[in-house]
Amino acid sequence: MPKGTPSATSARSRAPYASQACTVCRARKSKCDGVRPICSPCSSSGRQDECSWGKEAAARKPKTDAHFDALQKVNDALRAYIEVLEGRLAKCVCQEKDALQFHPPELDESDAEEVGSDWGGSDEEITKELAIPAQRLKLDDELGGGLAVQGSTAPFRFDIALAPAPSALPTAMVDDSASYILQVDGVDQPDTLDWARYLPPDVKMSRQEHDTIFDLALKFWTGWGLRVAPSLLFKDMHRALSTPPSHPPLKTPSYSPMYHNSMLSICAIFSTNPYLRDAQTRTRFADHAKQFLEAECKSPQTSLVHALSFLGTFYADIGQRIMADLYVGMSTRVSMTLGLEVDSTPWMESGLITREEMLARHWTHWSVCFRDVSWALYIGRHFCGPPMDATKGPSVDEAADAVPWFYAPANIPPQPNMITATFKETFALSHIGRKIIDIVNGLDRAQQGTRKLDQLVTQIEYVVFVVYRLLVDLCISLELYSWKNSLPAILDITPANRAKSTPYRLMLHCEYWSYFIFLHRPFFSRKAEPNVDHVKLCKRAAENIIDIAETWSKLYGLKHATAALFQTIFSAATIHMLLALQATSTSSMRIAHVALQASMTKVEDCIRYLHDIGETWMSAKRFGVLLGEILNGKLRPIVEKRLKQRAGPVPMMVVDFSVPAPAQVEAEQAYPEHQQHAVPPQPESAWYPPAQPYGQTAAAWVGENYDGHTQYAAPSMQYQPPPPPPPHHTLHRSASEVDIAAFLPNFDFGAPQYWITKQEPVVFRNT
Repeated sequence: MPKGTPSATSARSRAPYASQACTVCRARKSKCDGVRPICSPCSSSGRQDECSWGKEAAARKPKTDAHFDALQKVNDALRAYIEVLEGRLAKCVCQEKDALQFHPPELDESDAEEVGSDWGGSDEEITKELAIPAQRLKLDDELGGGLAVQGSTAPFRFDIALAPAPSALPTAMVDDSASYILQVDGVDQPDTLDWARYLPPDVKMSRQEHDTIFDLALKFWTGWGLRVAPSLLFKDMHRALSTPPSHPPLKTPSYSPMYHNSMLSICAIFSTNPYLRDAQTRTRFADHAKQFLEAECKSPQTSLVHALSFLGTFYADIGQRIMADLYVGMSTRVSMTLGLEVDSTPWMESGLITREEMLARHWTHWSVCFRDVSWALYIGRHFCGPPMDATKGPSVDEAADAVPWFYAPANIPPQPNMITATFKETFALSHIGRKIIDIVNGLDRAQQGTRKLDQLVTQIEYVVFVVYRLLVDLCISLELYSWKNSLPAILDITPANRAKSTPYRLMLHCEYWSYFIFLHRPFFSRKAEPNVDHVKLCKRAAENIIDIAETWSKLYGLKHATAALFQTIFSAATIHMLLALQATSTSSMRIAHVALQASMTKVEDCIRYLHDIGETWMSAKRFGVLLGEILNGKLRPIVEKRLKQRAGPVPMMVVDFSVPAPAQVEAEQAYPEHQQHAVPPQPESAWYPPAQPYGQTAAAWVGENYDGHTQYAAPSMQYQPPPPPPPHHTLHRSASEVDIAAFLPNFDFGAPQYWITKQEPVVFRNT
């Protein structure tokens, strides 16, 4: 064959592939030349009308089961829509709103075909759905068609749900713009709402008593941590109570029958009626709330999260800690099931949920995060709540913050409540508290592990941990200082605005100072480190907490206090107990009588504060009794023993540990069930004798010198330090040291209910 002549094989060379096949050729799995708009195979086979280009399935592809299921759901939704329209026509209400808001989303035929074809032949779409789920929030039919979180490992996330079923109640019967109005402060409106519809019928309560409870709770407690968003609550409350009694309870995000009863079970403590404050009456509200639990779990709303949380607080207040932890844990689990941590803004923008539902989801998530941090500190355990993201914290609602806060007995002019601005800073502070929980729990685990290693090798692990802990401690302290420095001026407390601070602003600063105690108190007995003086930080925090408690008492009365306030007061009291022990420490040359007197007085102040709060919160009264038991059963005997063991003349300002007879009788009458331990509030401190000339009474203060002889103090009211010990002073005469871990059990956290044990304080002597 001559050179350059084309060969037979080259004439039969393969033609290039088309970039895309038409739908007909792709379904037949035949070769397509890619000619548009009609390819050659379709033109030659007479299928010009069917030749198309795109990802849709072939026109002749059979219908799938998913397609028919989708059509059935659309049919059911349309039937429900027809029933709503027929009900509207029967009512003939003139002030109707647009009925099209009930219309279910239209399902295009091509969309249904695409659903079927995706499962039938598109391996790319199946791969994406199986490997990388498109979204975590989905409509769950098992939860009444509401939003729920479904992770990549959940098999039921493949269930198809088009849209939530429309409400069976025509909205023309409910005025969405109306809101429940509290009949307080002279407000007198016609009582047209069936406000007690879901409350236990055997509890006698008037509308004014009911609304007064809500008013005081919103002013002094529920706004802390934003456990209640007032505008959302009252709007949904009006909607639910405006429906005819024949209809089932209306599902709303911020109100439910269980929510109403749960809130009253704890908020009734603010009532001026002793019958409503009584624990048995409040237990009736709690039992009635639990009757709605199963029904509300079938179609949960964010109101269920708050209802369970209120029940947890109720049981914590009456002393049933296990039940309290159970309901708080249920509340957290429900919030995670509903996927509240996932941003639901796209669902609101698509029209599947309302703006009120979106706000309720967001605020509830932030409230649960903060509550679980506070609960972990209160119980004394690790954090087990939903994930917290510092970059996605709550925003400020200027309209809500502008609502005036006013409490007439305080004689303070109305001022903006700043509830959302306060919560924003509180949420940021709780992030630091979350780290403190990890540090303190980690310290305990590391020390336990170190003790085991010490038995085998060395203390190197412990030394490394101490260095690491010091660095982390410094970082967290800097975070606390940074938070305080960045606090808006309107939320700061200064000498100029202290006398008109709102309760939530006072509580914000109490929480801030309590974090210093939680962080540094475990290292109180250690020597001062170069960069951190734990004793000074704890002392400063305790003094600020007591100052804030005194301000609260003068402005509003401590019976109107938040549940978090008495834990911070309890923590401050423990610091002053430790300072009293430090003032009598044998490591110093003499006893610091001035510091001892100040510390003992502060402890008594804290006990008085807790008993004042105990008029409302039962748990606060118990904590006051606990402090009295620690004071009388542990601290006083140790200090008395140290004072007796210290050589030299006793100074004139000697501590008098005896309680006067009238005061003792008054104590037994006021607290008969704790007459052996509790210390009732005293008008003046009983730790030091009255200022009167020496010798006018038969009570001459005596002491024992270093030689063992008894001598009288000099006749002067001025403090006279004892002389230095002589050379023959022996160590076995020194005061006993106290094992701090045994003196204050569970020393790391607040957890007041864990502090009292039946064991005696462990004492060892220097040898």
